[in-house]
Amino acid sequence: MVGYFLILSVIVATARANISGHIATGSCVCVTGSTVNARHTASIHGHIVGTVHSGECYKYNGHMHTADGYTWYQLQHVHGQLAYVAGSLLQTSTASHCSVSTHSGTFATGVVSDKCMQCICDLESGCRPLDCKWDVNSNSCGYMQIKQVYWDDCGKPGGSLEACSKDKHCASQCVQKYMSRYINHYGCAHNCESYARMHNGGPAGCKHTNTLGYWSHIQSQGCSANS
Repeated sequence: MVGYFLILSVIVATARANISGHIATGSCVCVTGSTVNARHTASIHGHIVGTVHSGECYKYNGHMHTADGYTWYQLQHVHGQLAYVAGSLLQTSTASHCSVSTHSGTFATGVVSDKCMQCICDLESGCRPLDCKWDVNSNSCGYMQIKQVYWDDCGKPGGSLEACSKDKHCASQCVQKYMSRYINHYGCAHNCESYARMHNGGPAGCKHTNTLGYWSHIQSQGCSANS
């Protein structure tokens, strides 16, 4: 019941930015609600696959259903799964917003550029969904080699560390949220060098000399401070 009133309040707040009726399969649609539940079935009672957030964009999979007073659209690659979101919480967008993809899935958008995110992903895992592996006192997991404390700090998206870390969009979303949370705490510049060194060395990583080697490796992947 709480979820119902939450989604209803978001729908009312974003009523001018919505889609309804048929749209072309493969269309790019973007979330307009601040925090929206994506569901396994087209219903307010459907199992929650995960949450999606304002500005995140996904491709429409071609399935549309009307239930519980809403029109639901099935989206691709929502935490690695197909999931339904109410059209009242979506708006159509240009294809370019859904075009950032490498290997499998898409990167989440945010303060870290796609280029910088790609360099981090390539360095950490070859941009592959690696299994969790023991590394410096704790497991490192998935595309971005995320650790438990890092996942906790980014808001625990995707249901579990392992599930999120193996989904490219969720893992990069975790990175985006982590950087947004800490970038202003220690006087770090808002650039790729800071984000990479924070990813390696924690919230104050841009100030630690022991992250300079990591940054050098990121540069070897083709990134610069302004990437």
